[in-house]
Amino acid sequence: MELMDTKADMDGAMVELLGGIETIRALDSAQTEGARIEARSEQLRKKEMRHHRAMAFYDCLKFVNEAFFSVLVIGLSVLLASQGAITVGTVLTAYLCFTQLTGPLRELHRILDEFSECVVLANDYFQLSDLPLDFSCQDEGIPGQAPQDNSVTLKDVRFAYPEKPDQLILSDIVLAIPPGKFIGIAGPSGCGKSSLIKVIDKLEEAQGEVLLGGIPLSGLTRAALSQNVALVPQTPFLTADTVYRNICYGMKREVSLEEVREAARKANIAADIEQLEGGYQFLLAEGGTNLSGGQRQRIALARVFLKKPRILILDEATSALDNTSEKRIQAEIEKMKEECGTTVISIAHRLSTLQNCDEIIVMDKGRIVQRGTYRELEGVPGLFRDMALGIRK
Repeated sequence: MELMDTKADMDGAMVELLGGIETIRALDSAQTEGARIEARSEQLRKKEMRHHRAMAFYDCLKFVNEAFFSVLVIGLSVLLASQGAITVGTVLTAYLCFTQLTGPLRELHRILDEFSECVVLANDYFQLSDLPLDFSCQDEGIPGQAPQDNSVTLKDVRFAYPEKPDQLILSDIVLAIPPGKFIGIAGPSGCGKSSLIKVIDKLEEAQGEVLLGGIPLSGLTRAALSQNVALVPQTPFLTADTVYRNICYGMKREVSLEEVREAARKANIAADIEQLEGGYQFLLAEGGTNLSGGQRQRIALARVFLKKPRILILDEATSALDNTSEKRIQAEIEKMKEECGTTVISIAHRLSTLQNCDEIIVMDKGRIVQRGTYRELEGVPGLFRDMALGIRK
């Protein structure tokens, strides 16, 4: 039972990691998660060895049991033969045939069982080994090179999924975001908003040229991107660990409790954490399922205030928040932008989130169709105005 529970925990951990694979890639924490899985694998190996030792002892008892009853059968047969009930030759012949038959059959069953298991494991191994390497984590780029400033530039960017190369998700995107600007991205579902920010954070490979701080993405390592760019997805990635460690997730240095508390305050989650049993040492379930959706999003946003990235990308990161919490967090993000010069790129279906943006980019069918401030776009006939009117209705 312990072995089965450990395997179940391992499976749960893998599902958890796969669910947050983009966050892991963006924060360059693959080695940390690899070490965590390695530790769990070692626990599983030790329990497997205990299991095999127990099975070896069981097999030993089984063979002793077979030998005991074999001797017993021979003794009874000899007794019956001495009384004339059966002949000695009949007993010995039947017994020898029986032992000669069961021995090879038992061994053949064991060999076939092990062979079948090995074939399954070998197929799984070769399928994994044939998977292509993640381009964003390959040894590309110049180690130690970082963006020169907080600007983002896209030149003739085109993107399509490898499975459907003829269906462009992004088509000839040209965009220049100056350092320290707050840019909003709006548009209907499926217009390419999320694909655009994935391309910017080197999570999807696209044609064209993408520069962060004047440096092409190809010249930046995953480690450099994780230190300078923060991506907060709509569905936050939380691990089965304490609240403290979840807020510190992705940090490459030791973080004090006071820093974590300040980040939680800015994310408007400090009061909720203090009400939990153990406070910042409260243990979250896998995926943070013992918290509400809004609490999970605010913990993910607390990481941003702790990290203070040069470029911040929000993919509907406040969709589960009430208006009051969203406004407070929005104010803290704008304050961080002014103090640190952070460039903010925000995707939002709720257009009120984008009212304070320096510029809003409206996308449709993989193209930029409108640009301007909230008031400018609201007063001009077009997709943005239609979306705004639809929300008001």
